[in-house]
Amino acid sequence: MATKRIKNEEERLDAAHLERVIDMLEPKEGKPCTKKDACQVLGIAYNTTRLATLIEKFKEKKAYDAKRRGELRGKPATKEEVTYIIGEYLEGNTVDSISNSTFRPSGFINRVLESNNVPIRQSSHDYFKPALIPEGAMRERFNIGEIVYSARYDSIARIDSEKQDSRYGWIYRIYLLADKWQQSAYQEACELASLEHLRKLGVRV
Repeated sequence: MATKRIKNEEERLDAAHLERVIDMLEPKEGKPCTKKDACQVLGIAYNTTRLATLIEKFKEKKAYDAKRRGELRGKPATKEEVTYIIGEYLEGNTVDSISNSTFRPSGFINRVLESNNVPIRQSSHDYFKPALIPEGAMRERFNIGEIVYSARYDSIARIDSEKQDSRYGWIYRIYLLADKWQQSAYQEACELASLEHLRKLGVRV
């Protein structure tokens, strides 16, 4: 009887599941689970060779990550790190993913963003309560064609036109560049963040 092939999209090879399997196979107390059970937890076909390889590579990566983080602990961010962190964040990557790729703690990533006046995305975006613009990114007026950050839409945007209002000051017609939007909108200058100071750091905007 042929064994049913498990599709790749059903595999669970993330760190959490691999850690769980290692704990099951190498428990501090009690009996270890069977390798068949371990394969089921990971959503892979029963294959002891592949299971052993997955666990070995995960342990090697974990050890390397710990070594690199130890080597970088206490060292200030280099210029290359700063531009990489900011660029990745503006592209929409999370603090956790940037932390993993740079071997720096999440708190370190947040400090780099805050100290360079990078607009911080809200964990739960609210159109009616946009995040505050960092003081160093505030501007009263922007240039046509300039790339900015829209707090109300939580999106990178392009300035397309402007008009002055006696009550609200400069109002801009912007084009939202984030994949989830791709549309035009109108926004006051106070809800837009300049990215020019980041461009001067060497960040590609």
